[in-house]
Amino acid sequence: MSRPTPTTVVDETRTLRPEFAPYLVLMDFLAELLGPRTEVVLHDTSDLGRSIVALTNGHVSGRTVGGPATDLVLKVLRNHEDDDRDYLANYLAQSRTGGSFRSSTFFVRDPDGAVVGMLCVNIDDEPLSRARDLLAAMTETTGLLKGEAGPAPRADAATPAAVAERFSTDVDELTLESVARIVAAQGVDPQRMTPDEKLLTVRELERAGVFLLKGAVARAAEALRVSEPTVYRYLKQVRRAA
Repeated sequence: MSRPTPTTVVDETRTLRPEFAPYLVLMDFLAELLGPRTEVVLHDTSDLGRSIVALTNGHVSGRTVGGPATDLVLKVLRNHEDDDRDYLANYLAQSRTGGSFRSSTFFVRDPDGAVVGMLCVNIDDEPLSRARDLLAAMTETTGLLKGEAGPAPRADAATPAAVAERFSTDVDELTLESVARIVAAQGVDPQRMTPDEKLLTVRELERAGVFLLKGAVARAAEALRVSEPTVYRYLKQVRRAA
């Protein structure tokens, strides 16, 4: 039985940049080549709150056109991590529901070399990962004598990888989760943070590109238990020191 041919959904409410044309025609091809567990996404970086302008196999992550950028997109744009490379390949991404993906991103540039979009390929490798774990369990060996240590891990043994990207379905969710994650990573309850610790938290939020999103200052102020003018003051200090 042949599988259904994927169809790319394009945001018809927007006029797409001419630079996107070569990538739009590739999206169905990539999804057909890599299978129904592969999602292909085209982001427009000019509007991070609704950056998804075309999408193939959106069921893989549950996103739709008009959805926001990811935390990785924010970080790349804020820190100019695209300056010396054309793509990022085979990093770990995670959806809001906990699904894991092997993801890659190609930077779409305008004639001046500035990044105006990103073509992302997200592959759900869960069946392959289960098969790998099953084979590892079936071929595992142990020490023969009581108290004898088992063998050293094989060089090719799978090890947990750090999540490099998280998918969100709307911009409020992206902002809220990004702020909450970075505040929690400081390891101190916001009500007990010193001004220096709150300044450090704002610095981390800035490095992550969170303040590229509308409403981020208000979310940060709420999370840190301070006023919005205080966040703006911290942010001004951070940017002055950069």
